[in-house]
Order: sequence, then C-alpha cells, then structure tokens
Amino acid sequence: MDYYVIINGQQLGPVDESQLLGMGVTPSTMVWRNGMVQWQPAGSLPELAHLFGSIPPPMPGQWPGAVAGLVLGICSIYFCAPVIGLLLGYFGLLVTKDSYKAYQINPMQYSGGGVLKGARIVSQIGFILGIVVTAVATLILLFYMLVIVGAIGSLSALPYI
Repeated sequence: MDYYVIINGQQLGPVDESQLLGMGVTPSTMVWRNGMVQWQPAGSLPELAHLFGSIPPPMPGQWPGAVAGLVLGICSIYFCAPVIGLLLGYFGLLVTKDSYKAYQINPMQYSGGGVLKGARIVSQIGFILGIVVTAVATLILLFYMLVIVGAIGSLSALPYI
C-alpha cells in the first residue's frame, strides 16, 4: 500500500510501506493513504505498528547536565548574593543548554526530562534574581558613594579653626 508522508514540513509520496523506515519515518511522522479522512501519526495506524516494534525504549538515566544544572539553579536562588546568584544561575543555564536543545528535538532519548526542565526553570529564576539583586546592590553602593563624596565635599567647605 502506498502512503504519503510529511518529513521536515514537506509532503512526499506516494511511498511504498517497505520504504517508510528508510525515509526516517517515526511513530510521530504524519502519514496519509487512500481511504483515510485526515493525516495521522504513523504509530497510530495498526497496519504500520510492526515497523516501530523494534524501536528501543528511552535510555535509562538522566539527561547530561540535568542534575548539575538543577544543583546550580538551586544554589543560585539560595545564595542570591550580588554577582554569585547571577553567576550560578548562568552556569546552570549553560550546563543544561545542549541537553535542552536535544530534549526539544527528541524528548524520548533519555528518561527524566522533568529534571532537565526543572533545572532550566530554577536556573532561569536564579539568574533573574541574581540580576535584580546585583542591580539593587550596585544602586545602594552608588548611593553610599555619593553620600560619602557629598560629606567629604561639605567638610571641605567648613572654615578652618
């Protein structure tokens, strides 16, 4: 039986069932054939189920960098001191960057995607808090510097005794 498939946003076909896997068709690839009302994922069609029976389950373990990113993100919130929270949050985002891109492409590559998403969220919160705390601390420091400079300036205006 011939199928039409959508791969990378392009409609291809007609394609014989025996050629589908060679084209990179996955269970989530949208397919259509004569007699179907609308496009459906290939994995939802009983007649194509045998093609995907050999796909292994997700690899055990976490996404690379997920736990480290989570720890850095939590530390960036806990140690929300000027600059330190900012740096820890940034490093948390940096550690999880490549894994998060891969997760968006294929979320089934590893188990534990929730830890990776949590690491990204916590690192983003820590990074933003780090920016805010650093900005406030900088403003306070500038204020005190201006007060000190103003006080020194007013001392020089005093008459000598």
